Amino acid sequence: MSKLLQIAILSRDRADFLKEAVDSALMQSGSELDYEIIISDNSEKDDVNKLVNKYYLTNKKIKYIRRNPTLSDLYLHCELVISEFNSKYAVIFHDDDILHPDYIEKMTPLLSNESIVSVGCNAKIFNNNIIDSTKRMHNFNSLKIFNSKKDFLQQYLLGYGGVAPFPGYIYKTKFIQKIAFNSLICGKHRDVSFLTSLLDYGSVAWLPDEVMYYRVHLKSDSASEAVTDRLHLLRYMFSEGIDRDSMPVFLFRYLFWLNWMKQQGRFLSNISKWNYKIVIRFLVFKFFKVLLSSYLWNTIRKKIKIKINPK
Repeated sequence: MSKLLQIAILSRDRADFLKEAVDSALMQSGSELDYEIIISDNSEKDDVNKLVNKYYLTNKKIKYIRRNPTLSDLYLHCELVISEFNSKYAVIFHDDDILHPDYIEKMTPLLSNESIVSVGCNAKIFNNNIIDSTKRMHNFNSLKIFNSKKDFLQQYLLGYGGVAPFPGYIYKTKFIQKIAFNSLICGKHRDVSFLTSLLDYGSVAWLPDEVMYYRVHLKSDSASEAVTDRLHLLRYMFSEGIDRDSMPVFLFRYLFWLNWMKQQGRFLSNISKWNYKIVIRFLVFKFFKVLLSSYLWNTIRKKIKIKINPK
């Protein structure tokens, strides 16, 4: 008999983080909850396998799957996991994040609404110590319902309310099994086009509740910029109605290239490269446009106000 909910934790050679993720999924409020935890191990080493054998081998709530051969990227892994779900609801969680004990109790009730196909949550962001987490992923203090792809994609631009973290979404399984990650564009940002595609089937809701903890670290996929993928994401946004000449899009581009420059390092040794020169010219010539942007300063003022009065 299939479960009401399956939480798939995608893991790859991060046993040190994985135990926290699995334990957080096991410690959900309400012992009567009908859910299963799937550890999908796409590791090249044996550390995750050893951890599972040591701590979870006899736990009936946990199903362990070792991927052999390993899958080449995160989204192929996602696609395979999605195809294997046999529950009414599903979560695609990451091994470096942590669920709040109230995650399931807070998230599942909204899915009883027939028009809603997926629910995202808010999250606290942390580096090493979860106790120190104060920054939130988005700043909506009440339920946010999306019916428009344009409205949804705008949240990824500077000046809007922020976004719900991809690992925190809970889905109606039958709808995510209609979407193939391989067919999506945006490269490493395929999570954005995946979530946007859900709007073909119904509404997407975001809760204001912080019911997960999102870990930021150097090994995370979001720690590095990929130029081609970022440009694909912008083109995807334009195809869904985002104004390419708007100030939020301009600032999105500017801050992306600024971040890319920081990641390159060794400024003097790279300065002779043609692509480096193009980026430098763009950053220098557009600097005063950024500096004089009332939109930017209004956004900064809003962020300061939210930081002082978070709710």
